[in-house]
Amino acid sequence: MNFDPQLSIGTAVVMAMLAASMWGTWAISLKYLGDHSLDGYFLTIFVTSLVFVWLVAVLLDGSALFTDLRNVWISDPWRILLTLLSGVIYTNGIRLQLRVQRTIGLSLAQPIQSSISILIGVAIAAVVGGVPNDVSLPVIILAVLVLIAAVTMGMLAGIYRSRSTTISDELDVTMETLRKSLGMILLVTVLIPAYTFALSYGLRSTTQPNGMAVLPFMAMLATGAFLGACMSSGVSLWRRGIFMAATQAPARIHALGVFSGLFHYGGNIIHTFATAFLSSVIAWPLGLTGGLWTQMWGLVYGEFRGASRRAYVALGLSVILYLVGAALVGFTLYQ
Repeated sequence: MNFDPQLSIGTAVVMAMLAASMWGTWAISLKYLGDHSLDGYFLTIFVTSLVFVWLVAVLLDGSALFTDLRNVWISDPWRILLTLLSGVIYTNGIRLQLRVQRTIGLSLAQPIQSSISILIGVAIAAVVGGVPNDVSLPVIILAVLVLIAAVTMGMLAGIYRSRSTTISDELDVTMETLRKSLGMILLVTVLIPAYTFALSYGLRSTTQPNGMAVLPFMAMLATGAFLGACMSSGVSLWRRGIFMAATQAPARIHALGVFSGLFHYGGNIIHTFATAFLSSVIAWPLGLTGGLWTQMWGLVYGEFRGASRRAYVALGLSVILYLVGAALVGFTLYQ
């Protein structure tokens, strides 16, 4: 039998938000990469993720892992194939997202990307995954609008910060750099919601009875993500003739990749158990509170040092709106 912890509504909500905090931490590694290859770091993340997820899945599910995969394959192989493909797609979105964050900073890049991803992700979750009968879709839509307001205020805070500080070359963002980054950010918002599609279509949940159990689903998603990293970062390193140099980076660089991989897919596993209980249309907005943590890490790492008063006011409003949005999502579960 597949591992299936019995969750309460409150526990599932906390798990979804805990996962969001874990996703927010791995962007910290960008601050310590220095001039080392982003693609080499990215490969380390997804090698770590692949090993970690399969190890957890085998330890907790045992033979039930492969039994569930076989049964789903026999009944509907597209559940598995599209989950693998979604892993490939969303991973390439994350790779682009990291490049943008490295260019214009965490506090400016993340809000721009999230404002569109919220709408796309919730739409996919509602249409593909379905909405639980006892959940108010209008309240979810209101929560989404509040979260969009949160990321908009975060974006304004980042813009005000970039205009009022020149802390270092990394954060001295010109409008030309921002314009060049916007095209990449738009592409990120198209690619990353493939993760939501996988959750909505491939995962067995309260609104999707025909998908895979949590850990078989995660094993397929992590495998697809690893393949996506190899097809993008691996090929890029090989074509530039620096593949071996990237794999022989200092131990601390590899340690950053391992740290990020464990937190990335550790968060994914926690979030997926919450999604199986709540449905993707509930868990996805809660997961987007990860933007709040990214903003906080940008603050901790000095991106707002010397910023104007307007920047801090906008940041404060962004934090409040993130919390209100999460509270509204939770409220709809207790109606």
